[in-house]
Amino acid sequence: MKPTTLVYINDNEEKEIRRLLHDIEEKRRQVEELTVAKEHLKAEVDLFQHKYNAQIGHFYLELDKVDLETKEYRLRLQLRREDVSEDEIETRVESCFRENRARISACETEKEGEQKSKKNELPDQEAKVLQNLYRKLAKRFHPDKAEHPDEQNRREQLMPLINRAYHEQDVDILKRLSIGETDFAIDSEHTTAEKRKRLQAELRSLNRATAELRSEINRVKAGRTYRLKEQVESAEKSGTDLLTTLAADLKRKVQSSRAQLERLMNMWSRSKNS
Repeated sequence: MKPTTLVYINDNEEKEIRRLLHDIEEKRRQVEELTVAKEHLKAEVDLFQHKYNAQIGHFYLELDKVDLETKEYRLRLQLRREDVSEDEIETRVESCFRENRARISACETEKEGEQKSKKNELPDQEAKVLQNLYRKLAKRFHPDKAEHPDEQNRREQLMPLINRAYHEQDVDILKRLSIGETDFAIDSEHTTAEKRKRLQAELRSLNRATAELRSEINRVKAGRTYRLKEQVESAEKSGTDLLTTLAADLKRKVQSSRAQLERLMNMWSRSKNS
């Protein structure tokens, strides 16, 4: 092979390396932006869910409890008409509605905040991976090391996310933000072919990560909570407090159901005395 041919081949290989590095840098930015967007979206949905539970959730729980008691007393009255003994009545009521009672009890426990989130201890190997990822990312994205205002702003968005992921042991976020390491591209110990192969693998990983992030964002937006959040915000723009309206409607339903339950309870009491 002529020397000029070797130079031509080497130039093409170097151009391919530079192209891959450029594509990887762009994809890394996309992963970072999509990660921040997804986490902000989740935070907005979580905040709305908390507001919804505080304003609306307890009415649904109360309505479920009243509806369950109503069904129980209806069954009691039906069994009384069939001349079933009182002990047998309670046994059958308990058996029939055991799962419903357990579900409501679990909801009440969660509502009262008795289920505290606990950070599970990771196995030593996973904990080491988590720590190494965090240190690497904290060093790369520290805002004080930014050379331009735009870069500093980008890092200031990412660092709280990285800190939270480390605290909550969310290895997936840290792994995604670590994809696209290209230090080996300037390592003289590797051949150009080895570098190209490694860079192509990194680029494929980044493409998968962006696709997964977009899918997760779309899944959140397609969820019931996000769609309800949009409806509430849209109603607020036109001067309507949708949650307050819904709460008032549910309160009326609870009162109506309670009145019906009290009638059944009185009927049961009279049947026991007759």
